[in-house]
Amino acid sequence: MDKTSIAKLLLALALTAPSLVQAGSWGVGKWGQMYWGSNPETAPIVAPTVNAQGDGTDITFTLTNLLTGQQVGWSAVTEFIVTCGDLTPVTVSASNPILTDLDPGTEYTCTIVAVNAQGQSPEGTFTATTDSMGGLPIWLLYQATQQS
Repeated sequence: MDKTSIAKLLLALALTAPSLVQAGSWGVGKWGQMYWGSNPETAPIVAPTVNAQGDGTDITFTLTNLLTGQQVGWSAVTEFIVTCGDLTPVTVSASNPILTDLDPGTEYTCTIVAVNAQGQSPEGTFTATTDSMGGLPIWLLYQATQQS
């Protein structure tokens, strides 16, 4: 085969290749099927457990479970529904799990539910205490504790 024939063959392959291969179209939450096969998507199958820490009048929490595809129902957790005591339930983003504007120096026992595109997990619980000083800036705390 001469150089001209090889060039024509390569050009023909380049022009027909896109019609031979088609990329899949994955929607939101399809990562489980893409990485782990054709697992059916479901709501998370276990209750979330978290490490919670008071920070001023906020509570920050991090998940200690729901870290595998099977636990989250093969669909990413997008938010949490948290209810502390008799307060109104709040929806918290999974990417920034912080409860804000709570009373200072208060112990909160909260329920938490993980949510993905398919539904809600069973309910979990956690306890955390906000700071007694209510998250005042450190310089203000220092000034308040100095004697004249």
